[in-house]
Amino acid sequence: VTKKHDSSVWATSVGNENGQVLICVLSQTVDKGLLPMSSGLMDRYRRAGKPPPQVLYVVRDCCSTTGKSKVEAMFHEWDQLVVRLDAWQFIMRFTAGLTSESHSLYGPFMGRLFTCIFEWDAEDLKRLQEAKLAETSKNPTAEELVRHCRHQTREPQVTKQLIEQLLKDFMGATDIMGNKLIDQEKIKEIWRAQQCHLLCIQDPPGIQLYRKLREVNRGGFILPLYHCARGVGSLESFHQHLNHFIP
Repeated sequence: VTKKHDSSVWATSVGNENGQVLICVLSQTVDKGLLPMSSGLMDRYRRAGKPPPQVLYVVRDCCSTTGKSKVEAMFHEWDQLVVRLDAWQFIMRFTAGLTSESHSLYGPFMGRLFTCIFEWDAEDLKRLQEAKLAETSKNPTAEELVRHCRHQTREPQVTKQLIEQLLKDFMGATDIMGNKLIDQEKIKEIWRAQQCHLLCIQDPPGIQLYRKLREVNRGGFILPLYHCARGVGSLESFHQHLNHFIP
């Protein structure tokens, strides 16, 4: 979100799988200008003779209890478009039920929450672990896992069970000073509200979310370097630049 007093309070952008920004709208209210934006984008694809996107990741309005979601209605010409909630946005919603980011258990909790949703590709993980063992005997870092291993979403029911176990394990957890990590009432309400989005964060079937950029040699092993098209991370970086560059 780009905050500019009395001018542009909201920034809404659409990017592609290559991290390029296709369109950006600055507005004073959250929904203003979005219909012309979506109409203009559909028109650009139509005039260019390009096939419409297969999947669109969003930070809100991913689903509806009745009929089409707001995003699906906006892009009505793309009737095969799959709308998904960015899983990181789903994860970050749980932070409102945590007492502090500086709590010593904050990192372990967030790490386990990630693994409740995603699992690493077994072959990619094995290859990276073998390379690390040959090189340093250390475990792969989080950055190395993201660079060299694909990951996919678990089944919704599995994720539900894992998150419930996670909350049970951390519900009364404290640091060495006795400070609790979780606000129990808040986290219970958050979980009740977010369970309906377990389907919204699922990887769309049949859609390739990874492409191999190149290969690197680590410890005598050839490791792929992947680019992932899942989520809205590149657009969040773009919005940070807007905040700095627009006075």
